[in-house]
Amino acid sequence: MSKSIIQEIESLVARLSNVLLIQGKTFAVAESCTGGWLAKMVTDLEGSSAWFLGGVVSYSNESKNKLLGVPMNCINEYGAVSEQVAEFMVDGVQKVFLSTVSVSITGIAGPLGGTKDKPVGLVCFGVKHSKERVKLRQQVFKGDRNDVRLQAVKMALLLVIEEVAV
Repeated sequence: MSKSIIQEIESLVARLSNVLLIQGKTFAVAESCTGGWLAKMVTDLEGSSAWFLGGVVSYSNESKNKLLGVPMNCINEYGAVSEQVAEFMVDGVQKVFLSTVSVSITGIAGPLGGTKDKPVGLVCFGVKHSKERVKLRQQVFKGDRNDVRLQAVKMALLLVIEEVAV
């Protein structure tokens, strides 16, 4: 793990905390490839319980379906790593926690699992603020499994901050 990216993530969490506290908003996460790393980094910040409601680690397709309401036909048609699945995941976690803002992360951290169309390092994100339309993004990150996961956590925080710091 790169110490500098951990410090960047900690700084982003503190920034997000300030924004959410000022605005009186809450936050929830749906994670797949990051395996709960985003929730861990958020809860490392003292006082995050004032705005962080919780998260769902839905690593398997079945858990995406049962816990977050991602339709199996969506997973079968587009794959677990897709913007379509990220959209259902973020909708689902927002419904579970009734959060003001939510983010979803689904991707291929590697080293196995990549294809020509969906390479190792591909991560899809969904961000939902209140009842607004879900904003989707995908990014391909370089590096080993932990590098991809940490970069995905950082990107998720950046996307949420961009959404709420308006």
